[in-house]
Parts: sequence; C-alpha cells; structure tokens
Amino acid sequence: MTVNRFEAPIACSLNAAGQTARRAAWERLGQRALRERQMTAHGVQLVFARKPGVQDELRELARLEEECCAFAEWRVEDHGDRVVLDVRAETAGGVSALQAMFEEPLSAGPTPGP
Repeated sequence: MTVNRFEAPIACSLNAAGQTARRAAWERLGQRALRERQMTAHGVQLVFARKPGVQDELRELARLEEECCAFAEWRVEDHGDRVVLDVRAETAGGVSALQAMFEEPLSAGPTPGP
C-alpha cells in the first residue's frame, strides 16, 4: 500500500520495544561508519564511510523507516567513497520530527543547523 507523505501522520508506528531496537541498529551503524550529520531545511543528511555491508545495511534501515515513518522520504545515494542518506519531510512538523530523531549522537559527526 502506498502512503501519501503529505497525508501521513507525523508519527512512528513502532511500539516502544521496536523503537529501542531500531535505535540500537542506527547506533551500531553510526559507530561503525557515520562520518557526518547535517540538519537541513528539509530534514537530515547522514554521510557514512563506504565499508563492507554499510550500503546494504543503510538501505535496509531506510526501507524499514519508510514503513513506520511514512511522512518522510528516505533516500540512500552512492557517492563513491561514501554513502549518503537524505531524509526529507514536506511539513515543518515532519522536519522537526526527523531532526529530533537524529539529533542525539549516532556516535560521530557534527550537527550544524541549516
């Protein structure tokens, strides 16, 4: 089922245990490969070092996030020696939710504003 990001509620459909497990997965990936975190006008951009398995793991996390946080667009792009996750929302509330999700350290990277 396709969800219109403009109409999706700004909420996560995971329960508390699911949110804890997902955050742990993001933390593990961040510890392993995160190089930069940038808060943007539309959400967040995370830059990861290209290491074995990082791109696949990042694509899977982005796919899972699209299921539970349908209000946002999760895009993974290959940039040679790095893999970039660009997460965007169409509303101010969605942008704030994304930035709050990634404002705490994933173990690396600066967090400057837009």
